[in-house]
Amino acid sequence: MAERLGVKKSDLRENEPIKANVAGKDYAIVLHNGSVHALDGLCTHEQGPLFEGSVDNNELICPWHSGAFDIETGKADENTPWVTDTRHYAVEEDESGELLIQI
Repeated sequence: MAERLGVKKSDLRENEPIKANVAGKDYAIVLHNGSVHALDGLCTHEQGPLFEGSVDNNELICPWHSGAFDIETGKADENTPWVTDTRHYAVEEDESGELLIQI
């Protein structure tokens, strides 16, 4: 089911994660290499806010303990074994430019 994120692609800045809340759940939304990606908003380690993280190459880095996740898949970096994979969600843009997340 597609849910509105309440943000447009044009509102995003390349490699600057933002927080979006849909139905009480937080998501980390990242514009990376021109494509929009959504990951669970909290780190799998100690629930750090991934939407406050940074982007390094193709990874979203948790601001608390530097757990690293592939932006395009949610897969945890093998060099940060204290985290496990997180969920990646498909994001699409409607005709008005608003983003929808597939949950």
